Amino acid sequence: MNRILFALIVFFSAACSGTNESSEKTANADATQATNAKTYACPMQCEGDKTYTQAGKCPVCKMDLEEIALLDTDSTAHDHQ
Repeated sequence: MNRILFALIVFFSAACSGTNESSEKTANADATQATNAKTYACPMQCEGDKTYTQAGKCPVCKMDLEEIALLDTDSTAHDHQ
């Protein structure tokens, strides 16, 4: 009976530890995709809120497009007190 209990404890601890690794890899992959997805817009906002996926020139005023900060950031990592 003790051997069965010990085997079950070992089995469940091994099963639980394997789940954390895969979720950490998924979280790291999502963070990498978020940093690679850059958005550009005209600094003069000639076209309103229109954004582009590549750097270049504004088709209206011909100024260089600037990278804009993404608003979809994860704010669960810090705590305001």
